[in-house]
Amino acid sequence: MWFAVACVVDCGGDWEAFDVRLTRERSGGVMRGTYLEPLWSHLLDLRERLMAAGLGAAELAGGAARDPKVVARARSKVWKQPLDGRAKTAPMRRTPSRRLSERALTGAWPRFPVSPQGPYKAFAEVVDLDRHHGQWATMAVAEALAETTVAQVGEPDGNTAKLLAVRRAALTCGVRALRVCDDSCGTLGEWLRRAVAEYAAVPWRRTAMPANVFWQDFLELLGEVGDFGGTYQQEAELFLHAGVRSDVDLVETLTRTLHSEYAAARWDFRAREILGLRVYAQVAAGAVDRFTATATVLGSEDWQPLEAMVSSALQLGDRASARAVLRAADRPGFHRDWVRCRSIELDGEGLT
Repeated sequence: MWFAVACVVDCGGDWEAFDVRLTRERSGGVMRGTYLEPLWSHLLDLRERLMAAGLGAAELAGGAARDPKVVARARSKVWKQPLDGRAKTAPMRRTPSRRLSERALTGAWPRFPVSPQGPYKAFAEVVDLDRHHGQWATMAVAEALAETTVAQVGEPDGNTAKLLAVRRAALTCGVRALRVCDDSCGTLGEWLRRAVAEYAAVPWRRTAMPANVFWQDFLELLGEVGDFGGTYQQEAELFLHAGVRSDVDLVETLTRTLHSEYAAARWDFRAREILGLRVYAQVAAGAVDRFTATATVLGSEDWQPLEAMVSSALQLGDRASARAVLRAADRPGFHRDWVRCRSIELDGEGLT
């Protein structure tokens, strides 16, 4: 009702105009963040239900839009007041990014040759995921995860499909643990870095795992692990160990699809991250001929994937491709100054 009244009074009953204003009022016109997403998620759900019922904002608001007291309260709740946790609706809690995040952690499990669900239960038994863990307790959590991993890895007895399930289950439990832990000492984060490297090294092609299932799950998983630094400075190495060379076309297709999905969900930073993962997959595959096209899509939003392509091209003796990457990325963005400075530096290196 508050949304409908504010939409009628302040946006002429136009939900698109309401969406634009909601973004402006709740983000200051700078970025769409976690404070906006619950409200936007509620708006999506409301519009879907109204469309199904053949109703508009005016029909829902009715006479309330002419009551000064109701209008004042609606404006305050919609445009100004912080969102009270107790007032959150189901769509406010199950936001698009949260749904995508949960899919990344467990969504592909039914399509694994051996589901990670069974091994996951053993990990969840040794980590209390329903409460916050302080710094010292977090160190114990990391130790428990490490010990449970060692114990379960010994159980498959040469069965690669079971080993894949165990390693994958450990990663989901580790990500969920980091969400409820104070990892100031970095113990749990360091365990996560090792765990994702061990998972990437499992020879998954020896199992009945379809390549498209593995790679989509891998890409989504790296996004979640990357939130806690688990992939930092080892992204290309992870793709190399997972065997991306023979599937670079498939991975590129999947990253495009995921990028579109994240962008539609307004999960902006994850949409940028998936473009970075596309870069690291190509670097691992030595696909220099793809760098320029990818840099064109990436722009200057993130310097680290750009540097990965430039460095890879230079290591392969292809200075022309390194320059082409920087030219393609020289567009307005967070790191355009870096792009231009790196270009000058590269030109200088070519003269020495």
